[in-house]
Amino acid sequence: MEEVMEEVMEEVMEEVMEEVMEEVMEEVLEEVMEEVQEEVIVEVMEEVMEEVQEEVMEEVMEEVMVEVMEEVQEEVMEEVMEEVMEEVMRR
Repeated sequence: MEEVMEEVMEEVMEEVMEEVMEEVMEEVLEEVMEEVQEEVIVEVMEEVMEEVQEEVMEEVMEEVMVEVMEEVQEEVMEEVMEEVMEEVMRR
């Protein structure tokens, strides 16, 4: 009788240990997956933000350059016209 009880206890302990190990493994896997997902999301967001910032900066720089060039052209044209008018008036 004692031997049977021992065997039954051993089997029960083995099953309990197996179930506990499975649950622990599932929980650990879930936590690891959540952390990995969070890290991946953060990295992707950082990369996207960097790219967006770069694109925005490029566009802003292009617009600024265009505006500056237009202003410079206008000023040069005004000066040239003034000089031409002065020359014409002298003659």
